[in-house]
Amino acid sequence: MKFNKKKYLSIVILSVFAGQTFAAGLERSPQQIDALFESDTYAEVSYTHISPDVQGTDFSGNHISDLAEDFQTLGYAVKTDLSPSLRLAVIYDEPYGAKVKFEGDNNFIAKDIEGADAHTRVEVTSKNLTTLLGYNLNKNFMIYGGPALQELKADVHLRGLTYGLNSGFNNSFDDIAVGWVAGMSYAKPELGILASLTYRSEIEHKTTIQEDVPVADLIGFDYSHTNEGSITTPESVNLNLQTGLNPTTALFAKVRWVPWGDFAYYPPVLRASTAALGKGKDGNGLPLLNYHDDQTAVELGIGKRLSPKLAMSVSGLWDSGAGAPAPTLGPVEGYWGVGLAAKYNINENVAFSLGGRYMWFGDVKGEISDGTIVGDFKDNNGYIVGMKLSYKSK
Repeated sequence: MKFNKKKYLSIVILSVFAGQTFAAGLERSPQQIDALFESDTYAEVSYTHISPDVQGTDFSGNHISDLAEDFQTLGYAVKTDLSPSLRLAVIYDEPYGAKVKFEGDNNFIAKDIEGADAHTRVEVTSKNLTTLLGYNLNKNFMIYGGPALQELKADVHLRGLTYGLNSGFNNSFDDIAVGWVAGMSYAKPELGILASLTYRSEIEHKTTIQEDVPVADLIGFDYSHTNEGSITTPESVNLNLQTGLNPTTALFAKVRWVPWGDFAYYPPVLRASTAALGKGKDGNGLPLLNYHDDQTAVELGIGKRLSPKLAMSVSGLWDSGAGAPAPTLGPVEGYWGVGLAAKYNINENVAFSLGGRYMWFGDVKGEISDGTIVGDFKDNNGYIVGMKLSYKSK
């Protein structure tokens, strides 16, 4: 679609920021598929820096300094028209992640271990490659779908008085699995209208899990440190809406739902050894990680084309979180936030986008998987800076 003042502001102008965030559960990206809705041949590459500041106190009243480390994500997407009614998009993002390390003098630091290994620390990374085919039923309606290839990797070390007899627990895995995506959209570009509804399936990772479980050693539980297990990343639904107010101004809304309340990760040895002690629901053992509620996230905003080369958007953000108390992996209960973004057309084909978000995290008690409250986390916040370079043939 060529730039034309008589046409309404399009989703192309509004999608100036990749949308990474510090959200409920392990989520780090809302898994948007904006590239599919671009006209002509399109490509983009994006970079995002996420800087959360999460502090609190442990159950002994000791201060916990910023436990959430900064991290970065990359993204790219390409889209092309295969025919007048068929389009193809390939989208890479990094949807799940965590980077946590406890510092200082508190109950998340082991007193009987020297050096860096004394610290509770967690790192989760993911890579997602989604391939979508879109088919235009008519000039307004499109259906789309395709596979999503996902790599999920985790490295967990629990230390200190917080974890009691299980201080010294280690867990790691790395796996690749496949899910699927399907959706439909309605567009009326002459009025700046675009609506899309996208469903992503859950993805089950059946993988080899490495475990060291001190409580199993203490009770004489006979086990292998390498076992087959599984972890399932949750399904999700994204609803995106946009409507033009006039040829240079548009309103947009994005709603995302993820059933984190159904998520639980049970490493096999941890589950079996804690079940032997009668712990967990109905004595069936404890998970390493679980959440209490589903997540709903909402973004509402307005976009404005200021000149033929420059467009900006401002938005308000809300995330429900995944319930309270929250795991010590990410002890926040949702957030309120604001976002600001701009897109500058360098020339007819190339554009540069820059965006930022500031978030106020909800206060929450931190718990371990047996429900014991082990910390209190208040008055925390974070910011995100993202940039994107895009190319479109005209």
